[in-house]
Order: sequence, then structure tokens, then C-alpha cells
Amino acid sequence: MIMNRAVPMILVYVIATSGVSAAASKYQLKQDPQAVAVAQAAFAAMGGTEAVAGYQDSLASGTVRISAGGNPVSFPITMKSKGLRGTRVELQMPKGTNVRIVNQGQGVIVRPDGSVRNLSSNNTFYEHVNHVPLLSLLAEYANGNTNLLYKGAAQLQGQAEDVIEIDFVPNLDPINARVFAAMSRTLFFVNQSTRLVDKIQSAPFSEGSDKDTFKEESYLSDYRSVNGLLVPFHQIAFLDGQLETDLKFTSFSFNVGLSDSDFALPAAR
Repeated sequence: MIMNRAVPMILVYVIATSGVSAAASKYQLKQDPQAVAVAQAAFAAMGGTEAVAGYQDSLASGTVRISAGGNPVSFPITMKSKGLRGTRVELQMPKGTNVRIVNQGQGVIVRPDGSVRNLSSNNTFYEHVNHVPLLSLLAEYANGNTNLLYKGAAQLQGQAEDVIEIDFVPNLDPINARVFAAMSRTLFFVNQSTRLVDKIQSAPFSEGSDKDTFKEESYLSDYRSVNGLLVPFHQIAFLDGQLETDLKFTSFSFNVGLSDSDFALPAAR
């Protein structure tokens, strides 16, 4: 969970303006049968199609301990979602509330002083409800806009895991699709016994750069059933191997009737 990398940037599209025939074939998505089987098992274990169909929004609260800078500090946090592509994170800090909003692939940070910064679309164009694995990019596995690849087995904290890769590809243009796939590449570590997602790994861009990336690893545990969806109440994130955040939810509710206005993006200023 990255709260604050807030330097404006827009998604770097590679536009096919030269060297590509207008008749070039569309990008071919890849769906590895073994990866599909793992995704299906994980999806079912965490609530399945019926749970997702009944979901509208969510409201969670808890505490996050931020370790960046070598001086860990804990803050109250509220996390909201609406649909699969709307999220709002409210971090209560001494000087006021820091708000991060992502809606349909575009995102902003709203500072306590009211100033607004755009987030890099290189990172947000594929963002889903990442703090609920069932509603994350995993929810797209059967929707015809993802690559789904089996990456082998792994050991994670003494547990045997199946590792699958999911790439979000919203546009099948033969050149742009490859860019989307590379940018959104996300690994899901699925426990072979429980079929729960124990870890999610990706490589977001540093804000302000279209070249520099870092490894983000989120470890998920303490799954609890909420309205038929399994939610990890403890989530720890590492950036390039360094502890970044330790999030613990104290409450989690679905379908509370959140307003669309909570997810509206204010203009940068």
C-alpha cells in the first residue's frame, strides 16, 4: 500500500505511428490453463463469483505503521472502495488528513492543506481494490483483458505456493498492449493448501520517472470472512526489500452505501 508518491505524470503510451502496418494483427492475450486453474481456485476460496456479484462498496478502518525514513510512526487509516476501480485512502496525520483517490485508472493525492497532486497513470491505470485480493487484479482473470501465466511453485514462510502472473491489457493494439502488459505485471502467490493469496508482488514506477521502478511486496494474513468475502486484516508491504507499512484493520464492512462523490477526482492545484 503506497500512500504517497505524488509527482504529476501521465501514462506513457507508445503510439503506433510508424513502422507498424495498419493491418497488423491485434495483441494475443495468453491464458495458461495451469494459471487459470490456480486463479479459479483462489477466487473460489476467497468468496467466488457470488460474493463479487453482491459487492458494491466497502469501508475499512484500522492503523498503519509507516517505517519510511527510519522512524516508524503509526496513524489511523480509513480505506474505502466502490466497484473494482474506485479506491479512497484517508490517512489521519498530525497536520490533517492525507487523501489518496484512484478512480477508473486516474489518481490524485489531496494534502491536508487542500493542495492536489496527480498520480502517475503508469501505476494507476491498472489499479483495482488491492487491499481485498478477491477484488484486486485477480478479479479480471476471466474477463478477456488479462494475460494469465503460471510462474511455478515457491516457498513462502514455510508454505508451498503457486505463483501466477496477471497482466492488465485494456487495449489490444499490437504495440500499446505490450506496454500495458509490462507495466501492470503482477504476481500472486497462492497457498497450495488454503488457496488464499499470501503475497502480491509488482514493480511500480517511481513517481516522476517513466524508467525507474521498484519492487513492491505485500504479505497478507489474518483472513476473516466479511459478508462472504475473505479479507486479510493484516497486510505488510516492503519496497525493494525494506519494510514500508504495516497495516492492521480493526473493522471492515461491505455495501454501506458510499457516495460517488467520495471517489471524485479534484483538479490538481
